[in-house]
Amino acid sequence: MSDNKKRITITVDPHLAAYAEQLVDAGKAESVSAAFNDAMAAKRRREQHALALLRERAAQADPHRVARLRKHIDAQARAQGFQVSTGE
Repeated sequence: MSDNKKRITITVDPHLAAYAEQLVDAGKAESVSAAFNDAMAAKRRREQHALALLRERAAQADPHRVARLRKHIDAQARAQGFQVSTGE
């Protein structure tokens, strides 16, 4: 973790505050701030991992199949009155 911290004020649900305090009391977090910082860091890692998996999967996609599916979806959208941009 960085030594350069930014102070913010947050409002959290009481049960989450109590849980963060329990983590501190149990020695599993240095402070309530550290508990929330760790939680946000974990959320960021999960989202980055999910995005990496999505990009990996997209890289394996058959471009011709994607084009056919896209054409079909665009036609359905137009039939429902949605404006479909070309090149999206």
